[in-house]
Amino acid sequence: MNDFKVFCADTFSVALLDEMPDMIRVFGPDGRVLFANRAMQARFGPQEGSCDRMPGVGRKCPECIVRRCIASKRRYSTIMRGRSRVYTVSACPVPYEGSIYALEVFTDITKEQNLKDKLMISNSRMMKDLEVARSLQLSILRHMLPDIPGYHFAAEFLPCEALGGDMYDCFLTRDGRVFMYVADVSGHGVMPAMLTVYLRQELFAQCKAPGISPVQVLHNLQNSFEELNTEESIYITVFLLALEPGSGEFVCANAGHSVPPLIAGRNGIREVLLPGTPICRWVDSADHEQMTGVLEKGEKLLLYTDGLDGIHTGRASTDDLSAILMCDLHGRQLLDEIKKKFTQTRADDVTMVLCEREG
Repeated sequence: MNDFKVFCADTFSVALLDEMPDMIRVFGPDGRVLFANRAMQARFGPQEGSCDRMPGVGRKCPECIVRRCIASKRRYSTIMRGRSRVYTVSACPVPYEGSIYALEVFTDITKEQNLKDKLMISNSRMMKDLEVARSLQLSILRHMLPDIPGYHFAAEFLPCEALGGDMYDCFLTRDGRVFMYVADVSGHGVMPAMLTVYLRQELFAQCKAPGISPVQVLHNLQNSFEELNTEESIYITVFLLALEPGSGEFVCANAGHSVPPLIAGRNGIREVLLPGTPICRWVDSADHEQMTGVLEKGEKLLLYTDGLDGIHTGRASTDDLSAILMCDLHGRQLLDEIKKKFTQTRADDVTMVLCEREG
């Protein structure tokens, strides 16, 4: 103990160590306890002898960091779990007159560890819930597409996270028209995914009305959305198209969708350019226009969202997408080729709907 007093007089303030809330021990070069502060003794009792057992536990340490610290002259840390408490334990080398002493500090992290354990359990449950929600969302989207003589349909949905904010649908109504759309809810995660369910149900219900126009559907959707009382930052973009299979004539309307659908045929590529405001709460009155067109025999119509790499940032152009559309590829094979080209570094959801008219 006299050696300790001389050692401490030169290196530490014993009074300072005694006042510290952490539990502290000082070891000599031989690994024997020279000093334990008041916090250490109050928690674990008197500390004597060599460091070979965990304080307050009684069992041997699986690997003594104090001896490793003295032998290697390096700092070591570990986690020690007692009967009801959890501690971080650090051992630091202290050179003195040619020998290596060790300063060992115990910090009680029981509260923090309990909180961490609870968070891990909660996170595990949340991940399971998200996986179930993801399966449900995918099951909603992976329904049968229309089977209409003279036409072929294909679709793709690739969420960038567990749950996506994109939505599509393509269905035949009682009046013989085919309604198809792609939509994008702002943001990612649970809230946008919940809104896609609302969006799908609302659009399906609206489009069933005989003779209803796409612009009227979007007008009704705007009114319905305002009643949800969502945050003003939330908005939805939709491109909606109604097709008459017999003639190939279509009517479409746009609610703020930033990437125009493409039509590829014998005469090249044309964009379906149409302005319109998003479905949102930060405009006094929604402005939706509609236009008419014809999907000729042998033509392909592609509706897609801006998640395709580079389309919305300018790193890629619609020319690259058009080149693929003009190739002799069809259906799923065509969408797979687009995925290969445009979804390498996906930072947003990707949704595509393809309609092909036989030529």
